[in-house]
Amino acid sequence: MDYEHNRALRETGFWGRRGAGCLFLARDTGRLCIAHRSRYVQSPNTWGTWGGALDGTESAEDAVLREAREESGYDGPVELQPLFVFRHASGFSYHNYLALVPGEFEPRLNWETSAFVWTRWDRIPDPRHAGLEALLADAASLQAIVLASGSGLAETG
Repeated sequence: MDYEHNRALRETGFWGRRGAGCLFLARDTGRLCIAHRSRYVQSPNTWGTWGGALDGTESAEDAVLREAREESGYDGPVELQPLFVFRHASGFSYHNYLALVPGEFEPRLNWETSAFVWTRWDRIPDPRHAGLEALLADAASLQAIVLASGSGLAETG
């Protein structure tokens, strides 16, 4: 699979031809878990989603669950809510999800992720990965995140 993902990187500028990622949202606190990308990955030292490339004929839903488990160690119950799909002129697409979990957990980090933070949707730290910026700029996705977190846009003032 790495050969195919590497080839896609040369052809599209992205690791793989399709990807999927998520932001975890704890139902009990309404906070999001954001990943801090390590220095060993593309767009290093930025805050972003938990995710990566789809393998073979894997669905976006299966890939996001696999990637989130690999990168965070979380293996509990999760409900996926589809969000913004980023599409690039090269043909690359990245499917974003909100991964609703019962409560906050302590991620087990690997080489791809150097840190994490549980935070409110309106307090996501900088610098942000371009994909996370695009996700948060999508009005429908932001509204879904705000509603799921139990807070309103008017409460941020």
